[in-house]
Amino acid sequence: MIIEKVELINDGFKVIINEDIIQFKWSEIEKLTGFKVDRLTVDDICLKIETNNKTAFATEEFEGWRNFIDRVLIEFPLIDKNWEEIIAKPAFERNESELYNRGKNVG
Repeated sequence: MIIEKVELINDGFKVIINEDIIQFKWSEIEKLTGFKVDRLTVDDICLKIETNNKTAFATEEFEGWRNFIDRVLIEFPLIDKNWEEIIAKPAFERNESELYNRGKNVG
């Protein structure tokens, strides 16, 4: 059985895939990119998380996704609250969107 979850902690979060755990502080996030992956019959909304020295991915299928995304929207208030819906259309296309970039100050 594969374990995939994102877990909130005091000053950040952990992305857990089986035995691999990558821990992030909110303050170290450099870039967040939302995109969609075609899984044949359904699409999977994904988030790429980047700092200066680590990268991780989380998807809507991860345990804890909704709590995590709710917190992301609090920590990065310039991100469009409807980004998941925007990325969802049209179906079966990647639809990548940079949600946050510390260097560009985009939202």
